[in-house]
Amino acid sequence: MTISRRHFVSLTGAGALTLAAPAIRTAQAASPAKIGVLLPLSGPLASLGNDVLRGFQLAQSFVNAKGGVFGAPVEFAQVDVPGSTEATSQAQRLITSDRVKVIIGSYASAISFAASQVAERNKVVYFEQGAVADDITSRGFKYLFRFIYPSTELGRKCAEYVVEKVIPGVGLTAANAKVAILTENSNNGTAVGAGAKAYLTEKGINLVDHSSYDFKTNDLSSMVQRYKSLEVDILIAEQYTPDAILFWRQAREAGLKLKAMIGNGGGHNVGDFADALGDDVNGILNTGTSVYINPDALQPDTAALFKRFHEEYPKMFEGRKPSAHSGMGFNAMYTVLNDILPAAGGMDTEKIREAALAQDKPIGSSIVGWGLKFDPKTQNNTRAFPTYDQWQNKQIQSIGPEPFGIAKKITMPLPDWGQRANVGQ
Repeated sequence: MTISRRHFVSLTGAGALTLAAPAIRTAQAASPAKIGVLLPLSGPLASLGNDVLRGFQLAQSFVNAKGGVFGAPVEFAQVDVPGSTEATSQAQRLITSDRVKVIIGSYASAISFAASQVAERNKVVYFEQGAVADDITSRGFKYLFRFIYPSTELGRKCAEYVVEKVIPGVGLTAANAKVAILTENSNNGTAVGAGAKAYLTEKGINLVDHSSYDFKTNDLSSMVQRYKSLEVDILIAEQYTPDAILFWRQAREAGLKLKAMIGNGGGHNVGDFADALGDDVNGILNTGTSVYINPDALQPDTAALFKRFHEEYPKMFEGRKPSAHSGMGFNAMYTVLNDILPAAGGMDTEKIREAALAQDKPIGSSIVGWGLKFDPKTQNNTRAFPTYDQWQNKQIQSIGPEPFGIAKKITMPLPDWGQRANVGQ
């Protein structure tokens, strides 16, 4: 599906009425919920940004199919933000030109950090669906809400899984396992690495290397060679899609042998990663968010929504399968359109804030398994949590935590290159 730089969903005009007063009331009732959408749709983050947009669009179609919001179809005012440089001007454009009162974005932490600052200054509500850097919500902003967990929690949960499951799973002990951390050097990557390192240090794990790099790089072979010389057993990685593919292609070319690799969302749980590596993607682990979880762990109405999401997504997007980023995008947009805005009763930002803070949903009430309760101080979602996955048969499969896992078997250690076709079987 080709996604334009700027896209508006057309609205159905209200029919002409003869009496002035009823006409005014009808116009008010049919006033659309115009939502600002701010995502990286071109540039190095485009793969993930477009996946999020697909989730937004599916949620929009679901809500519009049952009458929209405030009696009219939902309208998107959409901008492309390839990087943080464009974030400020494009957020300002949505606010001043399109006059939006709500912006939903943005996947990338650097983009979110800049764009949400503009929204806060203009008293526009900003919902962040997938950017995880801790400092996004550490500024005491009043109009910023985040659905996902922060980076340090993601890194810590990844390291926790390494210590509790991966090290014994590959036949090693805390005393002899050699663990390395590799991240891109954005706020997100830095925080994920810090969270993982803190937990590994706390548990006395031998961390033999902790390195970072610019995600726009076109060569990571030096890191591959470094890990070969250090004889790393387990690699914790946080990467976007292009650099994740680059690293693992170069690792394959150099014959880097690891007992386990565990990603942290980003590029490690999307179809493009599997398409690039083929069967050699199998066996790779991931900490993050998943839409391939056990639906029996969800609330009954959410399980029905989960089923519909998986049925309708490939129909709408030319046979594509949804990624975690599509699911997170859907979750945020659907919650805003289906729950928060109707509870607010209009586009008044103070009422939207109140409606968001009043949300109180249990674990299992979203298609990614999360609940929803915004912390009144940070406005982070306190009921978001990472899940654990493994690539099996070129499909991402949830392996935990219970009761969300669906994989019948977890394969450890990681088979050698070219020997991974039967992982999980």
